[in-house]
Amino acid sequence: MDRLQSLRGMRDLLPGETPRWQSVEAQVRSIFASFAYQEIRLPLLEATAVFARTAGDTSDIVEKQMYSFTDRDGESITLRPEGTAGCVRALIENGLIRQPQRLWYSGAMFRHERPQKGRHREFTQFGAEAVGYTGPDVDVELIAMVTALWRRLGIAEFVELELNSIGDAPDRARYRQLLIEYFTAHHAELDDDSRRRLLHNPLRILDSKDVATRAVVANAPRLGDFLGSAAQEHFSKLQELLTALDIKYVLNDRLVRGLDYYNRTVFEWTTQRLGAQ
Repeated sequence: MDRLQSLRGMRDLLPGETPRWQSVEAQVRSIFASFAYQEIRLPLLEATAVFARTAGDTSDIVEKQMYSFTDRDGESITLRPEGTAGCVRALIENGLIRQPQRLWYSGAMFRHERPQKGRHREFTQFGAEAVGYTGPDVDVELIAMVTALWRRLGIAEFVELELNSIGDAPDRARYRQLLIEYFTAHHAELDDDSRRRLLHNPLRILDSKDVATRAVVANAPRLGDFLGSAAQEHFSKLQELLTALDIKYVLNDRLVRGLDYYNRTVFEWTTQRLGAQ
């Protein structure tokens, strides 16, 4: 009889590990509550359209990473690959979208990508959503909240905040056309994934990990040169507020997002202690 074992990219959390997980979860709950974020619990399964319509048909999540299947009723179902889309779906469905909301969630997410060092196909994610707020102050609030968490966990010195603005939709539309023209002229130098993205999602080429493509990206037009006045003002005020709070950051004008619902501020924490990332 074949030996039964966990699926590739899935792992057990054994009794020796769970106290550390419980400790982190308790700190997350405490920090988020101190910033007046309320917990929302979301289904593991959603209609595939929840993610396809919000993330964009050409995003990596939709094209390559979703665990999707057809159920017995013929409906396309997906194990959630991220939390934002399901959270917004819940707000709309339950009539909560009319009021500003500060929410957080946690739980298992699933991505059907080839597991790399430090990654799994089933992983636990904490997320926070501030819905109905538009100013840079709410971006700063989210960054400050996670900074407080890193400090509480004792890992602040091991992470670095990267920051960028991708502007508003009209800004990106102008920039997108220039990117297409630029990368088309260097088509032969691009990796296969970047060639595939060229006409549909050229901004994703900017964060390619391919060495030859990165050399082409180095001389590509920069999105920051095409931001409208509103996005520029938003980004400048954001940086002022972070400096006032003594939150250090690094500007990365190649930091983008492949999901269609992003506007203006994008940020992420990077570290040298998580394998491929």
